[in-house]
Amino acid sequence: MVRTLLLGIVFWAISLSLKAQNQIREEIKTAGQIYAYAQLHGDHEILLDFTYPALIEKAGGREAMKKILKQIQETKQERGQRLASMTFGEEIQLVEVSDEIHALVPVTLVTKVPGGTLTSDSNLIAVGTENRTNWYFIETTSLEENNIQKVLPNWDFRLTLPFKKPPVFKEDKR
Repeated sequence: MVRTLLLGIVFWAISLSLKAQNQIREEIKTAGQIYAYAQLHGDHEILLDFTYPALIEKAGGREAMKKILKQIQETKQERGQRLASMTFGEEIQLVEVSDEIHALVPVTLVTKVPGGTLTSDSNLIAVGTENRTNWYFIETTSLEENNIQKVLPNWDFRLTLPFKKPPVFKEDKR
């Protein structure tokens, strides 16, 4: 009888935990869709709203960061590059770190380039703050285990940044 009760309590606790994690994953995907829209449409104001505040601060503030984003966009346009799609993977890993949630979010980016497309599998770090009221994203392109704490000081190494994969070029058919 006691064993059955204990098993029931454990099952109930696990169910609640899984439900909470699924809720967090859905929140990340929803915020991610807004972030993806901003990326696809070059909406720097929305991108800044979803950029981790410490990164904006390190760039010299919101206006300085907006200038950097515009320069990146202009450089890509000059090279004939345009982000065509950004999709989020299902395998979101997350941990709770003090008063934040940190999550590794797999993304696939398809970029139109002269002569074809580049498909890149990458990851974003999602950071939920203020009881998950705000979600921010950090691109991991230039991050490694040895420098991640410069960007995210309370990074929890239970999450491991995956190895970077080179993009795959697919030539346009003529």
